[in-house]
Amino acid sequence: MAETHPFRLHPDEVARQARLFFGEQLGLPLVRDLAGFLRFEDVHGFVEIDIRGDANNQSRVTFQYQGYEQEVHQFRRLLAEQAEEETRQGE
Repeated sequence: MAETHPFRLHPDEVARQARLFFGEQLGLPLVRDLAGFLRFEDVHGFVEIDIRGDANNQSRVTFQYQGYEQEVHQFRRLLAEQAEEETRQGE
């Protein structure tokens, strides 16, 4: 499954949050960490995150995953909430 979503967050912040959420909180091993591309994987499946910078410190994030649908959706909600909060604070 693959899906792309825009977020009003800097690409580095998206990557940092992904490492925290999938790596530290869920305990998924980070098996690939390239510029703007992260892959977490274990015997139950994988999550790939491709982060591309967009205008005004925004990001276009493509998720590919197998076996972690609920976790990816939860992470997307987390990013959206963080972006909303940062936008509110900037006003």
